[in-house]
Amino acid sequence: MTTTRQRESIVPIVLVGGKSRRFGRDKLRAAIGDELLVHRPVSALRIVFGARVALVGECHADVAQLGDSIIVDNYPGRGPAGGILSALEHKQCSVFVVAGDMPTIEPSLIRAILREADENIDADAIIASSALGPEPCFGLYRIGAIDALRDAVIAPRVPSLQSVLESLRTRLVAADATSLANINQPEDLAQF
Repeated sequence: MTTTRQRESIVPIVLVGGKSRRFGRDKLRAAIGDELLVHRPVSALRIVFGARVALVGECHADVAQLGDSIIVDNYPGRGPAGGILSALEHKQCSVFVVAGDMPTIEPSLIRAILREADENIDADAIIASSALGPEPCFGLYRIGAIDALRDAVIAPRVPSLQSVLESLRTRLVAADATSLANINQPEDLAQF
């Protein structure tokens, strides 16, 4: 089981630098009940890691105030791979990644990934996966992922993060698809 000391060496991050093109406006500021969408993944990470959640990427002040720190995305416009790489390079330790548009993340799934990481110390990435496939924006990335992420980010056309996972030593943790839901369009909010 992940000890407190091991958990302290992992930086929990929320990716907040997306452009929300399909949503039509800043989706992270969309309301779910009386809170912003991005508040939910931040809160889930805080339950497990405490008040040290870093936001990665450029974001509105309403979003920025929800994080405990900000990590500059050194690769803006290069997708989630750029944000994850920025965090790994900046912190020089493992990062636990959650996309800012994932409102159903449960602390129990975060803990399941950490348990899998304990059992697979050579894995570069430990990622949640459902019947829909791996969710590369939810899981643990270790320093060993840096080279593959860097190769992806500097490519003329950034490959999908799922294809980057194929070049890493990746372990998958089973999850229900509803726990990995993300918001892409305004109508997606209706289910929450």
